[in-house]
Amino acid sequence: MRLIPVAAFVALALGLTTPAQALTRKQLDCPAKAVKPEVASRISELVLADNENDPELDQQWDKLDGVAAACMNQTKDPAAQQDAYYEYAKLSATRSGFLQRITAAGLKPALIDATMDVGPGRTNPVITDLKDEQVEKLIKALTDSGVDILKMDEAIWPVVGGYLPLTSRVFQLEKQLGAPVAAVRRQ
Repeated sequence: MRLIPVAAFVALALGLTTPAQALTRKQLDCPAKAVKPEVASRISELVLADNENDPELDQQWDKLDGVAAACMNQTKDPAAQQDAYYEYAKLSATRSGFLQRITAAGLKPALIDATMDVGPGRTNPVITDLKDEQVEKLIKALTDSGVDILKMDEAIWPVVGGYLPLTSRVFQLEKQLGAPVAAVRRQ
């Protein structure tokens, strides 16, 4: 009788196994690279408008489904990962639009990521609403880096507030899809 090592048995019992086939960086980058920057920007604008019954947003989501399907076919993603990959495709493309806005406002996404512990190689906690302590921590980090938050356009704050949960979820999905963990760049 062959014995399974205890650690392997515990991992199997807890469902802590890796995906059947880990996706490559090329497979993961496909959706964001396939979406034109102006489309990603428009999607982020529609998301920020917070109109859940917007037919244009529905059309954009449908287009992103098409992008995800094309990427899955092109990069031969396993069918078992289809749902997670579709979610990943939509969120990573949307996130790129938010990144454009944050960068255009003169903020450094890497600083925001490090402060809030989101992004590659970080914990990526579930973020729904920012707590006062988190906002204070972010403001302190921005101020310490030389950003004069009093001179910033107030319209950037909802963008940052939308970017954080998107970023966290994108990297949770990367982990779920078995992505190679990218090294975290230091500030």
